[in-house]
Amino acid sequence: MTHRRVWAPLGPEVTGRTTEEVLGQLTVAPDGCALDAQGHVWAADAVGGRVVRVAEGGAIVDEVAAPEGLGVFACMLGGDDGRTLLMCCAPDFYEHNRAPAREAVLVATEVDVPHAGRP
Repeated sequence: MTHRRVWAPLGPEVTGRTTEEVLGQLTVAPDGCALDAQGHVWAADAVGGRVVRVAEGGAIVDEVAAPEGLGVFACMLGGDDGRTLLMCCAPDFYEHNRAPAREAVLVATEVDVPHAGRP
């Protein structure tokens, strides 16, 4: 790859060595994301229990909270008009907890700005 750059810093540099240390230092942990027609990115915040809409430079300009007790680990814009924000939610992301359980849900909500291009 060439011409790589930081599009949006989302917090200070993480220095932790263990999963617990790293998770404790994160401000936003972008997991899955979707681009909207205004050039903003909707990103699942794996530590914040929400989806954030991020402008270039890192400003969070909108957010949608997950249902109580759930985190968000992926998101997408879709639907007939591209304004349906779909969020993949679960109680946590630890594989040993999730493998035997069926607690994950897809949550949908409408947003003002549609997706960019084709999903």
